Amino acid sequence: MKFTKEFNMFDEIDVYHRGITHQEKKDYDRAIESFSKAIEFNPKYTEAYFARGNVLEEKGLHEKAIASYSAVLDYSPNEPAVYYNRAVAYAKMGNKPQALAEYNEAIRRDPDYSKAYFNRGQLHQRMGRDDAAIEDFGAAIRSDPKDPQPYVCRGLALADKGKYDEAIEDYDRALGVDAEYAEAFGNRGNAYERLGDNPQAVENYNEVIRLTPDDSKAYYNRGLVYFNMDKLSQSVADYDQAIRLSPKEARLRQSRGIVHAKKRQFDKAILDYNEAVRLEPKNVDARICHGLALVGMKKHEEALEQYDQAISIDPASARAYHSRGVANGLLGKNQQAIDDYSKVLELHPGDANVCCHRGVIYTKTGNIKAAVKDYTKAIELRPDYARAHYNRGLVYRITGQLDRAIADLSEAIRLNPTHALAYQNRGLAYEKKGDKAKARADLKKVKQMQRSR
Repeated sequence: MKFTKEFNMFDEIDVYHRGITHQEKKDYDRAIESFSKAIEFNPKYTEAYFARGNVLEEKGLHEKAIASYSAVLDYSPNEPAVYYNRAVAYAKMGNKPQALAEYNEAIRRDPDYSKAYFNRGQLHQRMGRDDAAIEDFGAAIRSDPKDPQPYVCRGLALADKGKYDEAIEDYDRALGVDAEYAEAFGNRGNAYERLGDNPQAVENYNEVIRLTPDDSKAYYNRGLVYFNMDKLSQSVADYDQAIRLSPKEARLRQSRGIVHAKKRQFDKAILDYNEAVRLEPKNVDARICHGLALVGMKKHEEALEQYDQAISIDPASARAYHSRGVANGLLGKNQQAIDDYSKVLELHPGDANVCCHRGVIYTKTGNIKAAVKDYTKAIELRPDYARAHYNRGLVYRITGQLDRAIADLSEAIRLNPTHALAYQNRGLAYEKKGDKAKARADLKKVKQMQRSR
């Protein structure tokens, strides 16, 4: 009997290691067979249950993986790794509450479980709980201060809260642990971009490209910053490289198209937008951008077709209605423009720009009361909106409400001291009131501005 027991123990270990070999070779079915056989030899073989659970998890068989992990608790009820592994499986199944409960149990059994804190932090982050995520990433850092990843993830959570300076400090700490950690450079670049520090953003993206030259996202990000810096040739070059690396990514074509459009190379832009739509047929933004390029080419009717297609795909796209409203206005289709702007305001009642744009159309159609109402609403929503003050002031001047006109035009000038038309119309209002001195001063200012151009 003693000899048989020793022989069986030898067999279970041998079979278990054969399973590990199969797993390393990604021969998962044979690995599962070997681990199951080891468990037959020894039903208390917890390492085999764990290993089988891991392979089942790699195959995407999450429920079976959880069952295999759970079997360990029959023999080792306080094993924190069981709860951790089950949490990972539940998270992949989309069962976030249960995953959270499992991480909690893993941490309760091992308060220094760095990976459990880290994963729970990521789960909190996906659930929109940035404060809880920040706390967990901090705990992970305290448990393992030499791991750069929790610093980066805490930085991302801080960035989500708009705390970009604090996020940068965490990315700095990550790079202090690992000076070649590309993810830290990339996210630090993003934070600098959000802060408007484009040169620093470029420097960080340069480092990402140095470390991972096949990272299309880094070229995309740097291309975007170059675009913001008005370095359009560099921007196109980066998007070219990003497209070479990821030729099936629609947003890269769309982004390059936007740069071409800004360079007024509308034909090139449209080629990129068409390719973006081919790659992603329900891409609403690409169709809107296509329409904007056509407007730039003064092909307004064709632009309307693009906006119609965008709206058919997404009837709640405020941007598509807004763009179509602009095109309809340019074509003199005033009622259609009003209808489009009204739809935008139905979707986003607090859009001051659209209130102002609809006011302009109402002004063109002679509906002065509706125009003034829209300009007034725009000013209520955005008191520093110089254009809305100017437009309302212009309507007041045309309708003979001179004091109101002067008040609005003066506010437009205060907000935008280089607004020549505001000076001109205020001068005309003063002239109509008989205040010749102020009228001359304003009209003189207009001439000075024209000479200095």
